Amino acid sequence: MTMAGRCAAGAAALALVVSLAGCRANANKPSAASGTPRTAAEALDQAVKRLGSVTSYQASVSLSTFVGKERRRLAGEVTSRSKDQALEYDVPFTNTGWEGDPGSSEILLGDKLYIKNLKLLEFIHKPWIGLSLSALKPADTDVMALVAQVRQPDPLLHARMFTASKDVHTVGREKTAGTPTTRYQGTFALSEALTKLSPAERTEAQLIYGPFGTTPYFEVWIDDQRLIRKINLVNRRGTKRRLNTTVNYSTFDTPVTITPPAPKDVKNLNHPKGIPV
Repeated sequence: MTMAGRCAAGAAALALVVSLAGCRANANKPSAASGTPRTAAEALDQAVKRLGSVTSYQASVSLSTFVGKERRRLAGEVTSRSKDQALEYDVPFTNTGWEGDPGSSEILLGDKLYIKNLKLLEFIHKPWIGLSLSALKPADTDVMALVAQVRQPDPLLHARMFTASKDVHTVGREKTAGTPTTRYQGTFALSEALTKLSPAERTEAQLIYGPFGTTPYFEVWIDDQRLIRKINLVNRRGTKRRLNTTVNYSTFDTPVTITPPAPKDVKNLNHPKGIPV
């Protein structure tokens, strides 16, 4: 394979990541709001309050995109720890038309982003890339989009966006992975939902959802402890662009371990220039 071909393959591997575990919650954790919510909007408000005190979560993510004639799918596992904003995102399965894609892993620890994709091994000669987020330049949009993708499953972020809905309504009671929940449906204007977020969150959410439309549709399943157990979000722009995301939350407030890769396995870079992104 020529150098240009290898670079294209490496670029495709990381671009895939950019485009795109079963325990119950702690039963002793008190609900953030007392009493059964009277309306669907009140249920979302209560979920926001409750999720604001969550110390950790684990979730499975299924994401698919449709752009023109190109379809991409990934399935991954996310672990998050709130005290130091640590995140680990493992994507063992991908399907983009490239045969033999090995998947990827990303770890966020403080200012450091670690990226692992075996298709990049021939370029960096180590399994992991290490990048400092504070060193990123405005032109490093691909890496910024990757960071946004890693943070995207956050249930609190989604709950706050959903509170912008003017038509959210109750569907009924259902069990989600064995946990009793109430299912809600609605839509929201993306422009209004972004006002519910911090400036940094707003930028990242725009990167994820902006290219796919202005009025996402969502379903959310909330348990009796006011914790979100499942999210399905569909965003589309005409017939040419579509994003479908499903997140199933399996644990909350349980100890999780997120550690950086061994230093000998990391190629630290000051910026992504020179690697296929």
